[in-house]
Amino acid sequence: MHFYHKLKRTLFILWVPVGSLTAQTSINSEPETISYTQALQRAIAAEPRLALNSTLAEAAEGQIEQADLSPNPVVGAEVENFLGTGPFTGVKGLEVTLGISQLIETADKREKRTALARAERSLVDWDRESLLAQVEASVRSAFVDVLLAQELLDLRREQLTLAKQSAEETTKLVEAARSSQVEQTRAKLAVRQQQFALQQSRRELAAQKAVLASYWGESIDASFSVMGEVSIDSTTPEFWELASTLTNTAALSRYSAEERTSEAALDLEHARATPDFEVFAGGRYFNEENGNFGFVAGVEIPWPLFDQNQGNIRTARAQLRAEGYEREAVRRELLILLNRAYQNLVAAHAEAQSVEKDLLPTAEQTLDETEEGYERGQFTLLSVLESRSTLFEIRETYLDALSRYASAQAQIEALTRPSTIN
Repeated sequence: MHFYHKLKRTLFILWVPVGSLTAQTSINSEPETISYTQALQRAIAAEPRLALNSTLAEAAEGQIEQADLSPNPVVGAEVENFLGTGPFTGVKGLEVTLGISQLIETADKREKRTALARAERSLVDWDRESLLAQVEASVRSAFVDVLLAQELLDLRREQLTLAKQSAEETTKLVEAARSSQVEQTRAKLAVRQQQFALQQSRRELAAQKAVLASYWGESIDASFSVMGEVSIDSTTPEFWELASTLTNTAALSRYSAEERTSEAALDLEHARATPDFEVFAGGRYFNEENGNFGFVAGVEIPWPLFDQNQGNIRTARAQLRAEGYEREAVRRELLILLNRAYQNLVAAHAEAQSVEKDLLPTAEQTLDETEEGYERGQFTLLSVLESRSTLFEIRETYLDALSRYASAQAQIEALTRPSTIN
C-alpha cells in the first residue's frame, strides 16, 4: 500500500488548536494509548509551579484583606509628678492620665491601598496564565516528537521486513544460479543496516517518551503509545493575521494589568503625600486637694515641611512609564520569534506538500513499474532494491518535514495562544 494512503489510514488528527486534540479510547489496554488532551491534563496536574501559584494567590488574598483594615486605636496611660521633691514628694502632686488615640487616614488611603492589593492579586492570575501556556507548548512539542518517532519506527520495521524478503529472494536466485554471490552479500548487508536503523529508532522513541513522561512527574516508562496525526493544511495563514493576535495573548495582555497596578501604586503615593492626623481623648486624675478629675483631648497633625513623599511619587511615575516601554520591547521580541517560527512553518509546509504531491507518487509509481518489470525479467533485483531505497528515503524526508512543520506549529501556537482572562 502506498505510503500516503497508509499514513492517512493509521493516524488520528493532531492540529494546532488544543480543542481538536480530543481524547479517544484505546481498544487495547496494553500498552496504554494516550491522547494529547490526556497528556496535557497529566502535565497540568503534576506541575509544581501551578501549585505554587495557587499558594501565592492565597497569600495575595491575605494582602487584600490586610490592606482593607483600618489602623488600630492606641490605649495609653501616663503618670506625672510623683517621687519628686517639695510639693511633689511621694504622690502628693500625682497626676494620672488615661486615654485613647486613633490615627485618622486621609485622602482615601485605605481604599487606594486595597485597590493596589487587588491589582497585585490579578498579576498572580496572569502568572498562572503564562505558566499554562508554557506547559501546553512544552507538552505539545514533546507529544508530537513521540508521535513522529512512532511513525519512524513503523517505517523502519517495514524497511526491515522488505529487506529480509529481498534477502530471501536473493538467496533463492543464487541457489538457482540466476544471481551472483555479491548480490546476496549486498542483500544481507541491507538487512543488517535496517536492523541497526530499527534499533536507533527504538532508542529515539524511548528517549522521546521519557521526555514526555517527565512532564507527568513519572519515572522513565516506555510502556505507552500516543495517538494523533500531524496534518498539513492546504494553505498557511498570512503572517499579518498571526501578528494581529499577539495583542490578545497573555504575554502582552498582562501588561494592561501591570499598568493598572502601577497606576494604583501612583495613586497611593499621591495620597501618602497628604499627612494623616491623630486624635486622642481621655481623663486625668489630680491627687492634689483630695483628688480632682478632668478630661483631656487633642489632635496631632504632621507638618509636611520637608517630606512630601515626592521621591516615592517620582518612582511610581517612572515605573508606570516603564511598563509601556517594556510592553513594546516584549511585543517586538514576540514578533521576531513569531516571524522565525512562521518562516520555518512555510518552508516545511512547502517541502511536505512537494514531497506528498510530487516525489512520493513518482517514487511509488517507479517502484511499481520496477517490480512489474522484475517479474517479467526486464530488471534485476538490484533495480528493485534501489527503487525501494529511494521510496523509503523520500518517506523519511516527508516525516522530517512533518516534524519541522509540527515544531513550527507548536511555537506559533505558544506565541499566539489567546488569553483566557477577561
